[in-house]
Amino acid sequence: MIFKNTQKGQALVLIALAAVGLFAFAALAIDGSIVFSDRRHAQNAADTAAYAAALARVRDSNPGLGLWKQFGIDRAITNGYDASDGVTEVEVYTCLEWKTSPDNPTGADCKGLPAGAVPDEYILVRIKSTVKMTFARVIGRYEVINYTDAVVHAAPIDITEWFDGMAFVSANPTCAGPGEFGPFDFGGNSTTIVNNSGIFVNSACDPAINDTGNSNSITTSEGVCVVGGVPSVNGFYDSEGNPVPPDDHCGDQIDISQYWMPDSDPTLLAPYCDVGGNISGSGGNYTATPGSFGGGPFPDRSPSGTLKLQKGIYCLNSGISLNGNWNITTDLNGNGLHDPATEGVFFYIPHGDVSFNGGSNMFLFAMSAPTGGWPSQLLDYLFYIPASNPADVDITGNNGSTFTGMVLAPTSAIQVIGNGDALHLYTQIIGYNTRISGSGTIDITYDPDAVPPAIIMPKISPTE
Repeated sequence: MIFKNTQKGQALVLIALAAVGLFAFAALAIDGSIVFSDRRHAQNAADTAAYAAALARVRDSNPGLGLWKQFGIDRAITNGYDASDGVTEVEVYTCLEWKTSPDNPTGADCKGLPAGAVPDEYILVRIKSTVKMTFARVIGRYEVINYTDAVVHAAPIDITEWFDGMAFVSANPTCAGPGEFGPFDFGGNSTTIVNNSGIFVNSACDPAINDTGNSNSITTSEGVCVVGGVPSVNGFYDSEGNPVPPDDHCGDQIDISQYWMPDSDPTLLAPYCDVGGNISGSGGNYTATPGSFGGGPFPDRSPSGTLKLQKGIYCLNSGISLNGNWNITTDLNGNGLHDPATEGVFFYIPHGDVSFNGGSNMFLFAMSAPTGGWPSQLLDYLFYIPASNPADVDITGNNGSTFTGMVLAPTSAIQVIGNGDALHLYTQIIGYNTRISGSGTIDITYDPDAVPPAIIMPKISPTE
């Protein structure tokens, strides 16, 4: 019997081996790209979930209950990572919790925490996702597990002083625009006295002060701090009467975004007026009830008279304009004092300008007690002009007018004009561009216990 040497059958072995190799390359190309795509998607889901949980935590009045964690879990679900499928895992921790978690047996810190970080202020979201293989099954790989995590800093709300307690503030960080005064103008022949505090000019311009006066003077107990440059000016004194020029380049510029964002409101709960306000009376004697006013600047009466303001919030949708000899007061009982339980106002001016002329006598106090159900966060604010209203604010006094309470107008141009008798301001005044002028005396007294605190917005930011 004769046996012939043949190569038949060897090609099948080579084809089979090649097919395994082809499947391996297909697994690497196709299954690998699916794994990579899932990992990227899971990372995005972890990032957004961490932001959602962090935002919920800083807004939670009782974060210790952990209800904020569900916001992170819900956000992961909307991105396709739902632990109810039995294989996916979504975990939300503070980094302080993670350090002692059973899932972290080594007690390692969250990744990327900066030096000196407070672990309880950082939110960690971990996502475990499972990707089923298709072609890789040929080589014995049925699934791949992705682990992704994200860490976000959730800095808590900080209660502090507005602009380090300076009584008169020009918040503009840049320069005055065309046709604007500021950032800080100093003109006229006025005498300005700032008690218990000083003046702060946030502008980095050189110069940031514009002196247009003749015999004007400013006396402060804590000086004038200017972030930018200061021209050669006279008329600045300390409380002992010694000439002290403004301090130029006195420190770092204050980031105004910690108080408010551009074209948005500061971190003050916006008041609301759900009823219409009303002015009643006749013969030059009027009484105003709090509420919403519109259709024209407040007050909508004849250009003179006495107007008593009942306690509450006045939403003035067309601003304030006093062009006559008004006598406007919050002193309802006429005892010449402020009675917190029954007296005080909060002027909220979302639209329009503010103009107090020198012919009116003002005796205005902010609400300083919540009696009557008024929100405590609105106490001690006399005027609040939100950042969405870049108003012109003119406060003039020549009849011994008195204003007590914060004037907060973050995007407004504020002029304080002294004419004749002293204008008394027991306040902190914050505007974007500011000007002091006139020929009378302006007396500003800062009392930290009589002005509201600044609420620094919580910051949500990723780690490196």
